[in-house]
Amino acid sequence: MAQDNDQPAELDARTVKRLLDRLESDDAFRARFEQSPAAALRLIGHEGGTACLELKGGKLASPEQIRGQREKLEQALTGVQKMSCPLSSQEP
Repeated sequence: MAQDNDQPAELDARTVKRLLDRLESDDAFRARFEQSPAAALRLIGHEGGTACLELKGGKLASPEQIRGQREKLEQALTGVQKMSCPLSSQEP
């Protein structure tokens, strides 16, 4: 996944938990996220303006890979980001 700007990514811990829970277990949500990350984030209640809302769709890591890297993903997504959204490293 790629993004077009360098705004900081600001996802609160509750949103990150919901996001990762759904990416691990909900195939329909995963498909929506691959197609439109912004729409999927809004679906789980995120309305803040962040770089993550500017992501372009792409192929996600498997649920097993997300589960295996859950702690690192949570830290990266909730930490203060000065360069780009951590999700932008996903492959297109």
